[in-house]
Amino acid sequence: MWATRTVSLVFAGSGATQASWMSRLPAVLEQTGTGVAGLSAALTMLGLGTLAAMTLTGPVTARFGSRRVAGAGFTGTLVSLLAIPLAQSPTGLALALLGMGVGGGVWDAGMNMQASALESRYDTHLMSGFHGWWSIGSMTGAGLGLAATALSVGLLPHLSAVVLIIAVLCAVGLTVFGEDKPGRSDAAGPARSPLRRLAAIGTLLFCGAVVEGAAGDWLAVYLNQDRLLTHAGAAFWYALFVSSMAAGRLAAERPHRTVGAVGLVRAGSLVTGASIVLVVAGPTGIWLYLAALGWGAGICWVFPAALSATGALAAPSAVALMTAVGYSASIVGPLAIGRLAHAAGLHTAIVSLLPLALAVALLAPALASADREAGR
Repeated sequence: MWATRTVSLVFAGSGATQASWMSRLPAVLEQTGTGVAGLSAALTMLGLGTLAAMTLTGPVTARFGSRRVAGAGFTGTLVSLLAIPLAQSPTGLALALLGMGVGGGVWDAGMNMQASALESRYDTHLMSGFHGWWSIGSMTGAGLGLAATALSVGLLPHLSAVVLIIAVLCAVGLTVFGEDKPGRSDAAGPARSPLRRLAAIGTLLFCGAVVEGAAGDWLAVYLNQDRLLTHAGAAFWYALFVSSMAAGRLAAERPHRTVGAVGLVRAGSLVTGASIVLVVAGPTGIWLYLAALGWGAGICWVFPAALSATGALAAPSAVALMTAVGYSASIVGPLAIGRLAHAAGLHTAIVSLLPLALAVALLAPALASADREAGR
């Protein structure tokens, strides 16, 4: 399907954009003279801009249409990406990241709304595959950043090349975005959108996003300090986790057809729970690396399945709001885990993820709306 392939480019471009500047963060901090406090402030601006934009994208799309809104989002993001290598102070970096947050939030929410519309059009699960392409874009962007660093390529030429490549990919992807204004169906939204079901999906999504994000934010530190893995071993664990996430999402369409979202997410969350137990209490060696594969493959379906279920149950603008719920977990989760680690130790903080994984399993029946839409 040409439409799904081209929309996949938009998802890949989003992942590559984020990873490209993050992979050059040491150089960015050196150029702008930004310390830990300045970086924290800049990242806060990024997060606030993203959340605000995601919340507003649904109503704006209802008025102007998904193609215009998503196009404005990715244009603003790429302009802000170019502003990063031009920034010469912590304030300049913070303003550039605020622009990236606003543009990226619109881009992210807009492309997920379009993905939900394509699922309705083709009556099949596509969201996981799109998010798998986001992971591929992220890994590609990080790899290019590593190569640019190794070859001593400056920030401006590196990020300028990234902007040109992603602009072409996203311009192609936007050609298949619908000209319709998804908000026109909002009038039917209240009748199709029981708040209790949406609240359960939102809670499931938040719990799953915290468990997913913890693997990137804290596991390398925990494995090195508490399980005594080398730096290389901890990095390899994370690489396996990310690869497992991408592979699981790219391969999700057939399991969704045969097992359904409820069964797939429930089984996956239980596998993730078992992987958490292996990480904190199992033997070292190969078992820790098997836990990386299980953690990634088990949790990877939660976010896209929640968005699919929201699109099947509610008005399209709800998909943008649910995207914001998932993103907020990436902000709140690391802070909460950090505070718990400071108070009770990192081991206890990682153990606290187990109830969240089990909560996802218990809340999985809320995804039944997506299964009914697919005729299961």
